[in-house]
Amino acid sequence: MDVFVYVLDRFIPTDLTKKEVLNAFKEDELKPFELIREIFDNKIKDIKHVEFYDAYFKCDSEFLIEYLVNFANGTITVKIIASSNPSKTLSDYYRYLQS
Repeated sequence: MDVFVYVLDRFIPTDLTKKEVLNAFKEDELKPFELIREIFDNKIKDIKHVEFYDAYFKCDSEFLIEYLVNFANGTITVKIIASSNPSKTLSDYYRYLQS
C-alpha cells in the first residue's frame, strides 16, 4: 500500500492506487477527497466545507494533496500521501512550504 491518509497525526493506509488518486485529481481537485471521505467520516462529524489547499509532487511516484476541512468543531487538515515512505514525504512537504 502506497497511498495513505494523514489526519489527526495518524497515517491511515488505504486500498487506493496512486494512479486512481492522480486521475481523480486531474478531473477535479476535490475528487480525491471524496475517495477517502469514508475513512474518517465516523471521527469527523458534520463536515460543512472542504477546500483544496495545496499539492506537492516530488516525482512521478510520490505526491501529497492537502485539504482544509471545516466541520462542526472547527477546521482540520487532511492529507493524501502517495509514497512508500509517507513520513519522509510529509517532512519534505513541510520543508517545501517553508521555502
